[in-house]
Amino acid sequence: MRKTYFTYWVYCALVWVTLQQMHSQRSNFAVGVVPSYKTDGYGMQLNLNHYHSSTDFARASLVAAFSKEQPNSGVEFPYHDYLFNLGYYTTVLTSPKRGFFIFFGGGPSVGYKYINNGETEFPFDAVAAESSFIYGGYATFEMDFFLSEAFSLVVPINGYYHFNSDLNDSMLLLGVGIRYYLK
Repeated sequence: MRKTYFTYWVYCALVWVTLQQMHSQRSNFAVGVVPSYKTDGYGMQLNLNHYHSSTDFARASLVAAFSKEQPNSGVEFPYHDYLFNLGYYTTVLTSPKRGFFIFFGGGPSVGYKYINNGETEFPFDAVAAESSFIYGGYATFEMDFFLSEAFSLVVPINGYYHFNSDLNDSMLLLGVGIRYYLK
């Protein structure tokens, strides 16, 4: 009888220590959601980061940005950007004791620009633009503030340039979001 209680408490202690260690260590992955502001519109970013060292990480992200173009005062039409980005980021400035990091990175960007709900005719011959696939690159300056062991507040500034875009080849997204570090 005494032996079973002792074995029970030893197992409980081992499980507790193991769970505590697993809970206190971050994995190499983090996911983030960042609502963003864009000129005459808004956007949303979903990010997946892979940390291969304490200072660098690789990122895959999906971006959707919605806006309206107004070439003159009488004409306005919507356009949307749907992008897939791959990038590499490195630390520019860090203060680990305070939970603050600044990263800089970028990489290739591909996607689809959906213009005027797919219609090619514009009122008053305002512009000649069609919905199409786009490609280019992006650069990001990002601040990361740790809220807890698992969550951080992210403030990114993303600049995009797409070489073959018929409409607005450059785009700037400013956002504030949350990042969760997988365990």
